[in-house]
Amino acid sequence: AVVSTQSTGDERVEEDESEDEATRLETLRRRTMALMRKTAQYASDTGVSLVNKATGLGGDYPIHRADIVDPDRFKSFLDTLEREKVAAVKTKYENSVRCESYVSRPEYLQSDHKPVIALLEVTVDSSVPAAVRFTSDKFVWKKGKDLITTFTVEKSAEVSSWDWVCLAETNWSDTNKHYLVYDYVTVGKGKVKFTRMAHPGRAKTLQVVYNSSKMSAPVALATVACEL
Repeated sequence: AVVSTQSTGDERVEEDESEDEATRLETLRRRTMALMRKTAQYASDTGVSLVNKATGLGGDYPIHRADIVDPDRFKSFLDTLEREKVAAVKTKYENSVRCESYVSRPEYLQSDHKPVIALLEVTVDSSVPAAVRFTSDKFVWKKGKDLITTFTVEKSAEVSSWDWVCLAETNWSDTNKHYLVYDYVTVGKGKVKFTRMAHPGRAKTLQVVYNSSKMSAPVALATVACEL
């Protein structure tokens, strides 16, 4: 008897993905072996960097030749690194975020996807410098004068010409909706100017907010004291 079988498209996709993963691992293994044939110092530094880049790890992990020569052992080696990465992240962050409340809003009937609201308490590592910081906690803006706000950016921070700085009322909740006036930043300049025409014309307190386009969120703010 002849039995014919027909593979589905999903099965072919799974086979292709499996082959792609196997090819990636083999390419990584061969590149690592090539590095380890060079000087010990170069192989150690660059080999670790290569594997860290492939796995997303950031620490220094020893690489032994025996872990690289055998393809199965190499895959096991990467799996071990992945488990260590997960454990390290869990240890670092599991006590940093605490959920105060988590509720759904079933009264919204426009869709079967009901919105949820969570209130989280997050512990911030104060030893890590802010990516962007205004040079003053409070700027004074006198009527008839331009307001120049200045800020500093950490070297490791990613800034873009699409980042923007705005002025907003102190009770804002979304700068995309509640800004009064804004301007895009010039990368490397470290300042944004608001013209005298934007002054509210009376004494009041505003906030100046730096908005990151990459994070789609405000990342720095300071107070602006408007004076006559």
